[in-house]
Amino acid sequence: MRSLLLVSISLLGVRSAVATSPCKPSTPVKCNANDCARAVTGTRQGPVFMTRAREDCSSYVLSTVYGHSTTVTVASISAVTSKTIPTYATACSSIGAYVSACSCYGIPSGVVTNETSTTSTTSTTSSTSSTSSTSATSATPSTTGPGYQPAIPSSYAECDFDPSAAAPFDFLTPNALAIIYDPSGSSNKAVESRTDAGDFTPPALTFSHPPSAPAGVFDVVLGAGTAAPLYLAVYRSGAVGFVATSSNGQTYISAAGSPGASQYYITTIWSVGCDGLATAGILGSGSPFPFILRDNGDIAVSNPSSTRKSKSKRDIPIPSGFYVLPKIIPTPPGAKCPFDDQTAVTRTPPVPVVINGCGPQDWRQYFIPNLEFEQSCNGHDACWSSCSTTMESCNAAFLSGMYATCDAEHAPGRIRNGCRGLAEFYHSKVSGESGAKVYSASVAEFCECKCTEAAKKLCGSKCVDTKTDKDNCGSCGFTCPTGKCTNGACAFDSCAAQTCYNFDSCGAGGDCVCASIPDGTGFCVDGNTPCDGLLGCGTSADCGLGSVCAVGTCCERNVCITTDQCGGYNLLPARMFMPRGDWSNATVGHPRVYEG
Repeated sequence: MRSLLLVSISLLGVRSAVATSPCKPSTPVKCNANDCARAVTGTRQGPVFMTRAREDCSSYVLSTVYGHSTTVTVASISAVTSKTIPTYATACSSIGAYVSACSCYGIPSGVVTNETSTTSTTSTTSSTSSTSSTSATSATPSTTGPGYQPAIPSSYAECDFDPSAAAPFDFLTPNALAIIYDPSGSSNKAVESRTDAGDFTPPALTFSHPPSAPAGVFDVVLGAGTAAPLYLAVYRSGAVGFVATSSNGQTYISAAGSPGASQYYITTIWSVGCDGLATAGILGSGSPFPFILRDNGDIAVSNPSSTRKSKSKRDIPIPSGFYVLPKIIPTPPGAKCPFDDQTAVTRTPPVPVVINGCGPQDWRQYFIPNLEFEQSCNGHDACWSSCSTTMESCNAAFLSGMYATCDAEHAPGRIRNGCRGLAEFYHSKVSGESGAKVYSASVAEFCECKCTEAAKKLCGSKCVDTKTDKDNCGSCGFTCPTGKCTNGACAFDSCAAQTCYNFDSCGAGGDCVCASIPDGTGFCVDGNTPCDGLLGCGTSADCGLGSVCAVGTCCERNVCITTDQCGGYNLLPARMFMPRGDWSNATVGHPRVYEG
């Protein structure tokens, strides 16, 4: 339908209106800077609150027409009682005051046209019935700006971490320490692990995709699979903590019954990029949550637009999110060559090895500090360039070297734990699918694979015996039509083994006769081949590759002869078998004839 009707509630008592141009609301309202406006738009409550407040305003004051152009019939003002002014806006003494506060966001009341939707609900009620309430709240709220758009890959098959696999992980802060649950007091805070009790292993987190979550958006769960899991939540106030109930989607829910009962929180906000960076936000609503790490270890959501100074100069801003450190690192490939019967050898001439330290700067710059891993990184570069080592052994030595650096430079405690956490993060980046791709490229650059057995030849990625392999008979890629390969020669499919004086023509090309070989198989060979100069043989193994040992020929001895003229490759035009006549010298197909 090109013209659709949706109930529209005028908060100012207007009984009819005409839709304006797309996305441009009508009926401007003055923004009054008073206590009501400060309660609705105050920046001191942080960007999370402001995002939600905008959504509340849009849902309350805007009615949306879906379609191209239509006239909107406005219900009675009595229907406005089906909408409730948010509790945080109690300073707003009237509907008009709340609408005025919302206009400070640039969201005046009125009607907007949404050209993209083809869904509508019709109502003409002027009462406070549930029908009009449902219709009014079904409109999609207007948003400003591009909105939160995380870098969600279409597939995690070759990424550093797959959140849909429900694998255990840690969230790393820029100090390379994990985010953990702090049950002290009444906050259930999410804090950076700062234990000084030596080596510390934080409890694992997992990702979970609730039924109402958009694609690519997850909960972060502590204690998944237990009777009482906890969910990493962001409160409207900007606090970050663990709660007992998932928001099961991207709508704030009440914290009633939990610590901080006066607040609202949301849990289904986490997305993971292919590089393992987890960001958080509400899709299509404002910017991603800009986290901050307080000097006391608390995790919170900061407000970069606020002029208020940070509580401490040592607070660390985390504008993007947190890096995922898998608890279980995939076992990398154990060999440089794809099959056990191959050996990697250095290319001739050797390719110069390039040492570049600890690699790409994109995630290295996230961590504070960079620590002292340059020597280990250089050693890892050299190890991957060596053709006598494996990816598994190189990565194990890499992690061991970084651990040794941490233990030598730092006493047991928080700094050593952070150092070891960063070592494990580095190790995770050179392991798994993404690491294997880089490793394979290194092998291809510096090494080549050769068959361990000298009798075999590398055809493609496999070592084969070209003497007997029907798909690589005599040379790589030559396939025997009959499926039989003897000493690198293909048998002809219509040939029945014969002997001198009984030869009939066979095969394609040359003066072809069907010779016998010691195993009783018949091979088409060129009968005009002179016997003189042919090597003698007992079996085909005595002949060169591509030749067979022919028995019972007119040469009166076993001779080695090629098959490529009759039924093999390089075929010549066929000639009918003809008697030899008065030729004096014997050939494979003709006995010696004495001149008169």
